[in-house]
Amino acid sequence: MKDSQLKWKETGRVKEVWKGPIFSIDQVHRESPDGSVHPIVVCKAPNWVTVIPELPIKEGVSEVSFLMVRQFRHGSASLSTEFPAGVVDPGESSLEAAFRELREETGFSAEEMIEIGSINPNPAFMDNVSTTYLARGLKHTHELDLDESEYLEWQEQSFSHILNNMGRGEYNSAIMVQCWYWYLKYTKRI
Repeated sequence: MKDSQLKWKETGRVKEVWKGPIFSIDQVHRESPDGSVHPIVVCKAPNWVTVIPELPIKEGVSEVSFLMVRQFRHGSASLSTEFPAGVVDPGESSLEAAFRELREETGFSAEEMIEIGSINPNPAFMDNVSTTYLARGLKHTHELDLDESEYLEWQEQSFSHILNNMGRGEYNSAIMVQCWYWYLKYTKRI
C-alpha cells in the first residue's frame, strides 16, 4: 500500500477546545484517504526529558547503579520510582532540560549527557516527544531545587534491582520502561 493511501490531510483546526496547566486539547478536522472528514482530538503536550544517571561501579561491587527518584504520582494515586524527568521549558533545549532536571531532582551534575533515544509517547493522540539521556561523570554539586508541588527523595538502585523490577510495582511507568529499553540497547545488553 502506498503512503498516499494511508495519510490523512488536515482541513481545519479548533485550537484549545480545552486548556490545562500541563497540556491542551485541539480538535483537528482531517480528511481520510477515502475523502471523508472526521473530527480528531490532539493532545498538545510539552516535550519531555528523562535522565538515566549512571553511577560508576564501586570497589567490591560487580554492577553499575543509578540514581532514581521516588515520588507520589497523582494519575495512579501511588508511589513511583523513576529516573529524574520533567518537561522541556519554553525556549529550552531538551539537553538543557536534562541537565536542569538532574540537578533539581538529585542535586547532581553530570560531566557527560548522551542522548540515547527519542520517541512519541502515544502518537494516536499526542504531539510531543520524550527524549532519554544517559548521564555519566556524576558529582553531587547542589541542594535539591524542587517545584512548589514536588515532593521526592532520591535513592541509589542497582542494575539488577531495576532489571528485576522494571514494569511492575513502583517501577510501572511506561516512560521508564521505554527509557530502560533505550539504556539496554545503548549499552548493548539487548
